[in-house]
Amino acid sequence: MRFTGGEPLLYPWLTDRIAHARDLGVEKLSVSTNGYLLDRLAQPMAQAGLRRINMSLDSLSPERFERITRGGDLKRVLRGLFIARDCIPHIKLNVVLLKDENLDEIPKLVDFALHEGFDIQFIETMPLGVAGSASRAQSYASVAEAETRIRRSHALEPRPRAVDDGPARRFGVAGFASEIGFISPISQNFCAGCNRVRLTSTGRLVYCLGQEDGVDLLEPLRGGVTDDALTDFIRHKVWHEKPERHTFNDEPGRAAPVYMMRLGG
Repeated sequence: MRFTGGEPLLYPWLTDRIAHARDLGVEKLSVSTNGYLLDRLAQPMAQAGLRRINMSLDSLSPERFERITRGGDLKRVLRGLFIARDCIPHIKLNVVLLKDENLDEIPKLVDFALHEGFDIQFIETMPLGVAGSASRAQSYASVAEAETRIRRSHALEPRPRAVDDGPARRFGVAGFASEIGFISPISQNFCAGCNRVRLTSTGRLVYCLGQEDGVDLLEPLRGGVTDDALTDFIRHKVWHEKPERHTFNDEPGRAAPVYMMRLGG
């Protein structure tokens, strides 16, 4: 289970939700964040039982970081990241690949992650929301480009996959504990094997970032459905309705009517 946003650290009862999920027996629990409030909330989240964080870090240049994030403060984000490292054992950095923005920083970002003890994964941008296909045309870079740049200085060793792993292809580097991952929703479609769904704050279970398909869970919950019946309902819906793949490559001008600030990553 992962708490996402928008920015989940803005949610005033996040630590209570983390503690409740732990009490329910959720072992693999994480939070996705832009890192801006980690300096204040890393320790309370750790005390609530959080052991994993995914943090966005698209650049180590203060000026470029501010531009990409539209006003973000890299110094504050890094301060929070290092505070979190002292109390949360598993931290992964998410880097969205942006042509003409951060490809030249890939080696620097990898070295930062390896030497500071963070996992890092590189993600292809997807045509979502109002920016959509125009943003993809302007910014898209494949993970193959990132992998090529990394292999110039590091030998990548494939890591075995666990049953509940996400879509990333994971690699290690000799002498380091960190992992390097690549998520390729556009260049290497992995939809048929995707094991991720998203539950919105309004009770809608969304199957895929690339499609608008989903199912409302509020109605059966308010109708008093049992846990077993709800489990069977969700399993049936996901099995029969979750799309086999997205159609971005078939329809280059298409954008998914999905807003990450509402649905989360």
